[in-house]
Amino acid sequence: MNFSQFVIRNTLRNKHLYMAYFLSTLFSVMVFFTFTVFAFHPALSNGLNKNAQMGMLAAAIIIYGFAFFFVLYSMDVFIQSRKKEFGLLMIQGMSPKQLKKMIFIENLVIGFFATIIGSIAGVGFSQVILWLSNKLMHVNFGFYFPVQALVLTIISFAVLFLAISVFIQFRLPKLSLQELLKAGDIGKGTIKSSHIKTFLAILLIGVGYAVALLVKGMLVPIVMIPVIFLVVVGTRFLFNQLSVSIIEGLKKKQTIFWKKTNMVVFSDLAFRMKDNARSFFLVSIISTVAFAAIGTLYGFQNMILESMNQVPYEFQISGTAEETAAIKQNFSQLLADKGIHVEEGDLTTYKNGDQVELIKESEYNHLAKIAKKPTLQTEGKAIQLLPSNVTGMEEAKVNEVTVADDVILPITKTEKTTVVSAYGTTVVVPDDTNIQNMESTITTVWQPQNSNYDELVSVGKFQDKNMPFIAKSYSQQMITNGYAPILFVGIFIGIVFFVSAGSFLYFRLYSDMDVDVEKFKMIYKMGLAKKELKKMIYQQVGILFFTPIIVSVIHGAVALTAMYHMFNMGMQIAGWQVLGVFVLIQVVYYLIARVFYFKKVYRLVQAS
Repeated sequence: MNFSQFVIRNTLRNKHLYMAYFLSTLFSVMVFFTFTVFAFHPALSNGLNKNAQMGMLAAAIIIYGFAFFFVLYSMDVFIQSRKKEFGLLMIQGMSPKQLKKMIFIENLVIGFFATIIGSIAGVGFSQVILWLSNKLMHVNFGFYFPVQALVLTIISFAVLFLAISVFIQFRLPKLSLQELLKAGDIGKGTIKSSHIKTFLAILLIGVGYAVALLVKGMLVPIVMIPVIFLVVVGTRFLFNQLSVSIIEGLKKKQTIFWKKTNMVVFSDLAFRMKDNARSFFLVSIISTVAFAAIGTLYGFQNMILESMNQVPYEFQISGTAEETAAIKQNFSQLLADKGIHVEEGDLTTYKNGDQVELIKESEYNHLAKIAKKPTLQTEGKAIQLLPSNVTGMEEAKVNEVTVADDVILPITKTEKTTVVSAYGTTVVVPDDTNIQNMESTITTVWQPQNSNYDELVSVGKFQDKNMPFIAKSYSQQMITNGYAPILFVGIFIGIVFFVSAGSFLYFRLYSDMDVDVEKFKMIYKMGLAKKELKKMIYQQVGILFFTPIIVSVIHGAVALTAMYHMFNMGMQIAGWQVLGVFVLIQVVYYLIARVFYFKKVYRLVQAS
């Protein structure tokens, strides 16, 4: 057996560790490739989307840099978990130079296959994203074979793995042979947390949260950097010190510590939290970045589209009769040619000397029926209209309105409405009110009865050459088309961060497997039942997976609330939707990982 054969066999025999590292790097390659597919997409090459394309390329560089540090960290953890193996190899006569060569070859082999398989998987994944963007966002990027993205990914990650293969050799353990052989067998002794750092964790996060939640308006960007600094430092102390203090406190409570199998779970949990503090810190921070990036972009897009949804009519035009006559005629002919049936309504808005807009009751109610909104009954008096999506307009209310011949009508009540635009002072008056000789504007609306979204967008293109004509679905689609590249940037940055976070946890879980197996072997020989073993492993995996995610969800909720405070708004449904999706993904990840991990551990425990 030559040296290369030995390296290959050694890789296969450590496949559970190599597989975790391999999948982590594969995901990084796949997401980077998918991102560059969009960055080089021909649909983004026109002038309007040139800035978006440059932004995506810049984000791809950021992702590549992050991938470098993530793969380097994963490899470092992998190397440190194999100290005992290195000691055994050196006893068998392997020199330090050969050991470095073995690590170099292993990393190149894993990097090669991860790059090739990740790129292939990225081709399929990118087409799924293209299909979903068309179905969910009605953004048709179109299919193309991503030659540039493929070449860039292969070259970039070939350089990355080559650089890491060289750099990682300086991270090889420089312990004595005796220390390498005893790695994992040396007792960890006792662990103590710092009371000062524990207090600082609570103080820093508490102050950061308070400032983020209390500050509103344009002060939010000013306090953003200090708040981020406080929360990041506080989170570091939380995992490194506060978590240890909590666990040690729980161990002192006999009702908890001596309950069923809790003693085994808590026995080395403080050490696990301390050992995994850096991993948990990284996972919580990058997950928070993912939540904030996607939640902010998705939320802002929803806010823009929601404001347009306040308009109940698909098509409308406002102006004088002379200005709109030709446009209305041409559009009616277009509807007839397309075979689209509509409900049509006209509303004349009159303006008195006080610049108050007056609308007749019958015309308002006709549009209300078309919009499927409640009608109004003036009962001989006037009703003031207020926008339905605006609060705090007490100062805008009036008690009376002047019409023709200096007649004054009392305003008896107010109504919130979306039937007409009511951001100015707008009043509905009885039909017999004399307002005929005032300055007037005619609004015509069309509400289709038999059209799908794509047809509405197609017909809505009439808007481009016929202003002030407005088409709601077409305008929304134009906003979505312009916003889509930016949204994709945020989504993919979020995906790469969140996938990396899950990979961190997955990798840490499997890198500690040998220690878990040895611990459970001893307990199993003492009569531990399979059901109890399963419960302990599920609890252990659950703590590993959900501790950083719970922290990041809370961080993310505070961050998104602060972002919405810039617009004096509370936490939006879009933000909760993003957080909910990520939590659901993590739950599924946990349910799958714990089953595979238990089967692996139980098989090794039984083999003893």
